[in-house]
Formats: sequence, structure tokens, C-alpha cells
Amino acid sequence: MKIALSGYYGFDNAGDEALLSAITSTIKRLQPAARFVVLSGYPGKTARLHGLRAVNRINPWSVTRELLESDLLISGGGSLFQDVTGPFSLPYYISVVALAKMLGKPVIFYAQGVGPIDRWYSKLLMRLIANRVEIITLRDEDSARLLREIGVTRPPIKVTADPVFTLEPGAEASANMQELLNSYFPSGKIVGVSVRKWEPLGEYQPDLALVLDRLVRQGYQILFIPMDYPADLEESHKVASLMQEESVVLERNFSSEEHVALIANLELMIGMRLHSLIFAASQNTPFLGISYDPKIDAFLKLFDLKPLSRNVEEINQQVDELLQNNETRLRIATRAAELRALAEETAHLALSLV
Repeated sequence: MKIALSGYYGFDNAGDEALLSAITSTIKRLQPAARFVVLSGYPGKTARLHGLRAVNRINPWSVTRELLESDLLISGGGSLFQDVTGPFSLPYYISVVALAKMLGKPVIFYAQGVGPIDRWYSKLLMRLIANRVEIITLRDEDSARLLREIGVTRPPIKVTADPVFTLEPGAEASANMQELLNSYFPSGKIVGVSVRKWEPLGEYQPDLALVLDRLVRQGYQILFIPMDYPADLEESHKVASLMQEESVVLERNFSSEEHVALIANLELMIGMRLHSLIFAASQNTPFLGISYDPKIDAFLKLFDLKPLSRNVEEINQQVDELLQNNETRLRIATRAAELRALAEETAHLALSLV
């Protein structure tokens, strides 16, 4: 059994690399005979990092050959079908799906987050091609609603959960991250921060710095974690430079397992990157999301949480609520366990197509 995977793989984005690890490891656990080929931006990097066979995702001959030899195409997870990051992203990913269908291969959208989709041709492509896949699984209800509005009605649509909920760090990764944290913070409680550059969000950095300074004065340590390395370094340093108190910015790349193990040791995660929040939820670490995209709001809604306010006093109240209210923490842990079960269900649905 050979399975091809199409996604934003090979670009050092922690969330997308975690998705690849989670999808393949879950399927392998359920079906040990499964083999994989990844359509990657940097095949050599993907092969080294994941131990999976990979080919260049923009080489039409390689992609066609691999799809022809595969029994299933998994499209996703992540936010592949959106057109806010550029006009060519959605057409690329949906064209891979179209090629697989032309070759007679079954396709599953694997726990995708869909949208925003604003361009007319993006909506047309989704309607024409998504209606021809076998199963669509999504990570939130907002994505399902958007697909229905666009006119995707034929394949079964099921809301499951982000695949990363099934990802657990190994003993080595956990030990390495504990040693790393001890080297920076021999004692004290740690709050993680994941930020990214996003111009439409405006000048949020000074207010966030004030909130983080208050936490330091309450006895917490601040750790900036660049989830997309090195792209997030500049923004991390910018917020850190606005703080009056000391903080630490991590200056290296980490594997998916290491990110999960790292976040498992935090008292709180404040994040813009979606997978910083998903990693936190999967490890029962309380989290607050800085909204820059509907996918953040959709994920927070799963836990009855609101995006971080733009008012400093209200942010402080949100932070205190999570750090001090055990009922809120228990609610997050309970919901995370439910999502973990749903994430595994997606793998069963994928295998049912082979």
C-alpha cells in the first residue's frame, strides 16, 4: 500500500512538519504495511527529517509518476485551501488533487482548515474539483460551512480534528527539551510566546510586551519559540526588545517532537501560530491565541476561548483566568482528549479508501 501526501512540506514550518509526522505515524500504527511518498518543497530535507521518501512537488513528471503508482492521495492537513497568502497556493494544491482524480486515484482531504477563499477562480476550482474527491475531513465547523457556501456538496464532509493531536514526543525528545529549559531557567515557571510578522494586525507588540513584563514580575520566565524558523525570529526579537524585563528567544530550529515536548513543560502558551496552540492543547498546557486569521478564532472556539484582547487590562484578566482557574484548565484537557480521538478517526477514514 502506497500513499502520497500533498501539503506545505519541506519549508521548516513547525506546524506543517508536525502534521506530516502525525499523519504518517498514526497511519503506520494502524497499518504497518503502509508506505509513503511526500510531495515536498525540499525532498532531501523531508527525507532526512522524517525518514520518508520524497519528491519535488513542482516537478510534473515526478508528481505524475508517484501518483500513478500510489493507492491514495492525502491532501493536507493544514490550511492548504485558502487564497490570502497568495494567488497561486490554492490552484497548486487543488491541481494535485485534480491530477490524482484524472489518474483514477481516491483522494481524502485530511483534517484541513479551509479559507479564507475570496477570489472567484479559487471558489470555482474548489467547487469543480472538491466535489469529485471521496471524503472530506475538516478540523473545524467554520471550514465545513465555507465549503457548503462555495457549493461543495457531493462528497461526505466530516469534522474531525487536527492530526497533531495524535503526536506524542518520544523519551529522547522530552529529555533533550527538559535539559534545554534547565539551561535557560534553572528554576521558575515558564510562559511560552509564539509570534509572527503580520502587518494587518497592527502594532500589537508594545501591549504584549507590557503583559509579559507583568508576568516576569509575578515570577514567570518568558520564552519566545519561533515556530517557523527562521522566519519568526525577527518578530520574536522585536517583542522581546520592547520588554523591560529579561526574556529568552530560542535561536535554533526544532523537530515537531521537540516542539511538543518543549511546550508540554510550559505554564502557559501565548501564540499566533496555530500549531503552537494545538501543541499546547494536546499536552494540556493552557493557551491564549492572538488572532490574525480565522483559523485561530475557529480553533479557540473549540475550547470556548476568545482571542486575546487588544486591551492590556483585559489581556491581563485573560492570562490570570487561565493561570488560576483550574476549571478552565480541566475543560481544555477534556476537550483535547476528545479531539485526540477524532484525529485518529481521520486515519481510519483514509485507510478505508484503500
